[in-house]
Amino acid sequence: MKKVLTHATQSLIILAAGLLVAMPVAADSVVKTTSDGTVGFKENSSSNIPVVNPEAPDEEIPSNTNGPLSLNYVSNIAFGKQELSTKQETYYADLDSSIFTKGVAPFVEMVDARGAGNSSETAVTVTQVSQFKSGTNTLDGAALTFSMGRGVNAGGGKYIPKSTDKFTLVPGTAQLVMQTDGTVGQYLTSYGSAKDYQDTTKGSPISLTVPAGAAVKGDYTATLQWDLTTAP
Repeated sequence: MKKVLTHATQSLIILAAGLLVAMPVAADSVVKTTSDGTVGFKENSSSNIPVVNPEAPDEEIPSNTNGPLSLNYVSNIAFGKQELSTKQETYYADLDSSIFTKGVAPFVEMVDARGAGNSSETAVTVTQVSQFKSGTNTLDGAALTFSMGRGVNAGGGKYIPKSTDKFTLVPGTAQLVMQTDGTVGQYLTSYGSAKDYQDTTKGSPISLTVPAGAAVKGDYTATLQWDLTTAP
């Protein structure tokens, strides 16, 4: 007689007159127990969460991120040096060439590493603090417009932020740029891609319209204030 044990079933094998017969018998009793797998998470207060290139995610650079909820990066918007015109003109922004090895479309990037859950929404807004100025001269009636806004999960996660596709800033008024539901992640909104800025004499996703007679000779600047807030 020979025993064969396979998984939890035991069979009795009988060899008689050249005949192999399998006879099921009762399974052995099984003793069970359990063990636990554990892991814990806390806020990521690191100050070195890198800025991710929106057009080449493998390229990252150090940032000065401070705390688990922060704005990681915002682009400056440059329209170059233009000749004065006697007519209303629209000028188009250049690539952001200040941060990565190749120029990218201007973008804003945020980090939420609080782990507060989906009931803690965030919002990024931008406010043009005042009209473009050069000394005491103001570009009265000038309008700064953003278009082709697209939200991306810079960390590669499934959740995608909600981004405002197109807007024109009104000085002194906050404009919603991007929203999240509180999911932990690194999020950005970019305005087009590098190919949309190849010929900024003809167009790009960010534009500045200046009425006829509003400009005089000089270099004009407007401050854009970017705010990251949480739901109450």
